[in-house]
Amino acid sequence: MASNQRNRYNTPSEQEAPDCQDWTPVTIGKANAKTTTGTGHPPQTFAAIAAMKNSASAVVAATSATASASGDDDTTKKTKYIAKVTSDAVRQARCNNKLTQKELAQKCNMDVSIIAEIERGGNCVYNPNHVNKIQSVLGVKIPR
Repeated sequence: MASNQRNRYNTPSEQEAPDCQDWTPVTIGKANAKTTTGTGHPPQTFAAIAAMKNSASAVVAATSATASASGDDDTTKKTKYIAKVTSDAVRQARCNNKLTQKELAQKCNMDVSIIAEIERGGNCVYNPNHVNKIQSVLGVKIPR
């Protein structure tokens, strides 16, 4: 084997980048002021790019926070949740009609999980269409 050929067992004393690479090395960490590109600006590092993205997202978050704090009702919506009175009324009416959650869901043409979430209440998002359907199927007035 000739001495000028490289393989995985002999490594050169200096680390050389292969000629076929079309990218430049990226420095991670603080940019050295002495190391500049031809433009006179320090090279961009991953940390610098991440810092720029974080500062940009902080500006967007601060802008949206001030917009919501100013009380613009047009831009902010409050999420309505199922009230305890509503969930109790649905459960009571279903039990009075001697229906299971599955049977009520089939009659309302809904999924059983929707009925269960409505009866559970709490963090279930209020959907007036679902409550109206249940109200018409059960034939009772459900308080909201």
